[in-house]
This record gives sequence, C-alpha cells and structure tokens, in this order.
Amino acid sequence: INKKFHNVIAVSKADYKNCDVTKPTATWATGKDSVVLNTTGHHYFLCGFPGHCAIGQKVDIRVLSSAAPSTAPSMAPAPSAGGAAAAAPSPHGNAASTVGCSFAVT
Repeated sequence: INKKFHNVIAVSKADYKNCDVTKPTATWATGKDSVVLNTTGHHYFLCGFPGHCAIGQKVDIRVLSSAAPSTAPSMAPAPSAGGAAAAAPSPHGNAASTVGCSFAVT
C-alpha cells in the first residue's frame, strides 16, 4: 500500500453504503497492518482517499459464530411405493473455521 495514495478505514454500515469517509472508527496506512476481528457480524472497510470507495475499493467482511451444530442432521425417510421421499433438512449450524484475508489496494 502506498500511504500517499491509499489507506484502509473501518466505518459504520451507513458510511460504508454511502462511501462516507469522514467518520472512521479506525485507520490503517502502513501497508503492513493486521486487523483482528474478534466479534461476529459485519465489519466494513474502505479506502479513505477521495473517489476510491466509489470505484469499489471497499469490503464488507462477515464474521460468523464458531459454534458447532447442536444436533446431527436427520436422514430422509426411505421412499414409499409410488411416492417420492422428502428431502432431509439441511443443517444450519456454523462450524468453527479460520480464514485469512488480505485487503490490498494498488
């Protein structure tokens, strides 16, 4: 990252949607910064230089819970004669995972 031309700022959802760079909650500009996201939910980042957000230099990162599903998914019943079986419901739990992400603007 060239700090003369780019930075990364954390913003609210409204500021993200409107590309409003006037109220950042945090700013990074060295090009070697690391951001640790310790909370679930959406985290909004964009380049704070004029016009950069408007051309797409922004990212919405959604952090999911690391909780495992509470129950195993059920199996679909065997098909009956002349009828189709209902599909088993899909599990909606979130498995624990680690994701690495780089946000580079050149």
